[in-house]
Amino acid sequence: MPGPGNQAVKDLPLTLFQNLCNELKSMDTHAIILIGEGEPFLYPQIFDCIDIAKSADLHVTLLTNGTLLNEKNIQALLDSHLDILKVSLWASSMEDYQQNYPGVNPEYFNEIVKGLNLIFQAKKAYKSSYPLVTLHHPITRQNYHDIDAMIDLAHRTGCNTLSFSPFKNRRGELSSHKIPQNEELNLRKTLDSKAKQLASMSINHNIEQTLLRYRIGEAVWKKIPCYIGWLHARIKVDGTVLPCNPCDLVMGNLHESSFKEIWNGSAYQKFRKKTITRKGLESHLKDCDCGFCCLLGDNVRMHRIYKWFSWLRRSK
Repeated sequence: MPGPGNQAVKDLPLTLFQNLCNELKSMDTHAIILIGEGEPFLYPQIFDCIDIAKSADLHVTLLTNGTLLNEKNIQALLDSHLDILKVSLWASSMEDYQQNYPGVNPEYFNEIVKGLNLIFQAKKAYKSSYPLVTLHHPITRQNYHDIDAMIDLAHRTGCNTLSFSPFKNRRGELSSHKIPQNEELNLRKTLDSKAKQLASMSINHNIEQTLLRYRIGEAVWKKIPCYIGWLHARIKVDGTVLPCNPCDLVMGNLHESSFKEIWNGSAYQKFRKKTITRKGLESHLKDCDCGFCCLLGDNVRMHRIYKWFSWLRRSK
């Protein structure tokens, strides 16, 4: 089903993005992630967006599928002073690519690997550490046996970080990609055993956070409150503001209100109040796909502090 907002709008107006970044700077925001609703490199003004965000003193991450990492784009990335380039890849070989991306030309895998090598060589040539490159690997039924191969690929292509994530099956819509339940424990043992290996290669990783997501499980709302309403927002290309990526509750629209007005508005206040409790979270499950929450780490860090003050909320 289509998400909220105007699906006919394909590109973010640059003036809207400029105004947003100015606001974010005034609100002491620290970071922005450019995802797009498709491949960000297809947006003609993507490097203008990076420049605007950097000018607002924001730490900028760009998420891509890696198929357009050609020499021209890589040069522009180096010139832009992008902080992190995050390349999402479900496969460690052409054969795996064909399995994980049915109907897509498997030759794209070689293009992605070529691009990763090009950016590694370009950074060496310019004696630049940036952008830091993260190879991101969602774990599926088709690739969960290939952890070693992904480590090798990250090492061969000079990636700074290898990150993993449990596969979100979108309330069962993509259950054919979910790893078998009886294999999850073996996967967790495999991941746990690879942390030292990655450290020895000077490759950063998120294995601890990934294992936490598996331990907590899909029913996150039963164990951890949601603090994302205080930490995070997703903004679609049509200006629609949502609390996070898998949540369809509309907080407002930048064509109608400023981000600060939306952030401090009644919809956000109501969302924050409800999601701090299990009952409130459960009431939003039809609108929010909280399974294997991708922001669990942030919520856990907040809860370690806030749980000691929760009695203040209950006493009101």
